[in-house]
Amino acid sequence: MNTSGFDIPHTGLRGEIRNEARDGSTVAQQIGVVYGTAVHNENVYHLEPGARPERRHEVARNFLVGGTPRPAEQILADLLREGEVTTERMYHYFLAVVSDRSFHDIKAEHVDLVSVARKTIALLGRDEWSDAFEVIWEFLTYARMRMQGEEEDNAAVLDAFKALPDARQEEIHLHLQMILSSADQAVLDATRAGRIAVERFSGDRTARAWKFFEPDPAPPRLSMPQATVLERGTWTRAVAGVLLLATALWSAVIGATGVGLAVSLPLLAVGIQLALRHGIVRRAGQAWKQARQSEVTPGPPEEAVSPGHWVPTAFVKDIHRMVDERFSQARPHQAGDWPRYIGGFREHLKRRLVAQYGNARVDASEIDWLINWHARRVASGWSAQELFRFPMPHEPRSTRLSALGIGLACLAIAILALNGALVAAVIIGLGGGLAVEAITHLAGLRRADALLLSDAKALFEQEQAAYEQRCQELADRPTDAEMARWLALDKIYLRNDAMRRAKLGEQDLVTHVVMTEGAQGARARVLNGPPRFARYIVQIFLLTRNGVREARVDLEFLSGKASDERRNLFRYEALASASVTEKGSRVTEVLGNVTRPVESLRSRTFRLTLVNGDAITVVAENFRKPEDDVIENDSDLFSAALQSSGIDTALPILEAVAAEGSHWIARDEERRVRWSRDWTS
Repeated sequence: MNTSGFDIPHTGLRGEIRNEARDGSTVAQQIGVVYGTAVHNENVYHLEPGARPERRHEVARNFLVGGTPRPAEQILADLLREGEVTTERMYHYFLAVVSDRSFHDIKAEHVDLVSVARKTIALLGRDEWSDAFEVIWEFLTYARMRMQGEEEDNAAVLDAFKALPDARQEEIHLHLQMILSSADQAVLDATRAGRIAVERFSGDRTARAWKFFEPDPAPPRLSMPQATVLERGTWTRAVAGVLLLATALWSAVIGATGVGLAVSLPLLAVGIQLALRHGIVRRAGQAWKQARQSEVTPGPPEEAVSPGHWVPTAFVKDIHRMVDERFSQARPHQAGDWPRYIGGFREHLKRRLVAQYGNARVDASEIDWLINWHARRVASGWSAQELFRFPMPHEPRSTRLSALGIGLACLAIAILALNGALVAAVIIGLGGGLAVEAITHLAGLRRADALLLSDAKALFEQEQAAYEQRCQELADRPTDAEMARWLALDKIYLRNDAMRRAKLGEQDLVTHVVMTEGAQGARARVLNGPPRFARYIVQIFLLTRNGVREARVDLEFLSGKASDERRNLFRYEALASASVTEKGSRVTEVLGNVTRPVESLRSRTFRLTLVNGDAITVVAENFRKPEDDVIENDSDLFSAALQSSGIDTALPILEAVAAEGSHWIARDEERRVRWSRDWTS
């Protein structure tokens, strides 16, 4: 269906966030993203040029359920302009328009466009989506009438709301938090109170949430042992020994008697064969053991600097820190010198990982699983000191048989000497000894290299099995949408709990603000998505007619547990000043007959100061990692961080409170009335 005249504005926001205290002020709220330990390479928020409408709609829905409705609004608006109209698309566009917007953020053009959408959707037939669209419309109509002083019964709209599928009820409840009055919110909250308490733990949250913060594991790599470098002159000694031996044997054949030659030559052949065969095995075992011991022998700590070859020093430092931390955490609760036990292997592992992954464009966090696996493997052998046990990879009889061979060769040489071939015997002894020593050394080291390679392959197979197990363990990692949903439900639950603790009823509350700050700990996101944190500080402002009640709680996101509530109460007269400072640019972009404001911000600072000198400072600032530049727009990351944290919605309200003091309520009511008059059918 063509929708010419369906004119929907674009929106634009830019930036990224952090917070700090300045000039001695107390930081009461910090909202921000420090690029996390995990960035998942998922394309839920990525659109290829020329993507099909179905894919664009899918990405728009991902943005909406992920807590960033502005990109969803823009994508859906473009689809509707192009004539790609469905009742589902209309419903989600309406939801995106009202999501995370307070009433005064919905402008006249939004009202007009939604009115057009309502008329259009009526032509498409009734279904689940059109019914949900109408429920949102009725909620806003009811809110408008209340603002104009008209008391209406909301039973009909509540019945229509309850008749919707559970998924639609939850969407409407979550996305209309800022647009409805406190009384209306309380009604919806009461309708779904039991579900909120249950649904915030749905999807096996406590068993799965931690997996979102685990980076995608990098596969293991075969650690190829370095080939042994032969000492200079080894080949020379071997060749010289063989030549001397051959020359002496020819001389012995000429100078010795028949009986002596018949006895000595077989003895010499057997002796040399035993000495070579078992000498090679013996020398290989010695070289193998020396190489393995060198991997675990304690030595001076490795310096965390780049070895060159385009390996970033930051990567080396991360590897060293992670190895040290993991081995420290893995220490068994048993007496003993753990640092000495692991010292050599720990430094060897650092060298190995830096060499293997240093210039492979792999983040250090992606091999943390491998470091942890090695730490636990070493710890499992702590009681038996297995790290220092190296059974020789050859039979114990090799040493004895090698010595027997040397003895037989010496006996053969003595027989030759007693039978008139003294000079030949001496040369055979010199040449044979030189040849046997050099050949056993050469072949033994090559055999040792083969043994070390076999060990490396066996270790690689174990690492590969551990990698596959790790991938299987992370296979049911939560989606970004699930993370956003859990957090949204947490915020509603904590806001309601704060109201209960403050003994505030729905009639006491004018409006509220909820903002989240990522606390110290694990953090992660998907490409182009907002940051998610394993621990949050949730700050709730409950604005009543008499003053402000601020509550802050620590939220352990993995378990959903809230703790250490801090409350602060102050009257509007206690507000001394407020300031907002922005760094960046604002422009109006013209696209044909359509204009849209575009913000490209590097920093936004909000400070609310009380008369006693205490200050609440919120700093939004633009950070980015160089390696992210090629795949992500830091401005889009800022926009996502602002929206998901709540700062984007909270700042206009807090600015109005700070600027107007106790008069803001009257001004707010005036703005509500003006807005309600724009909302016409």
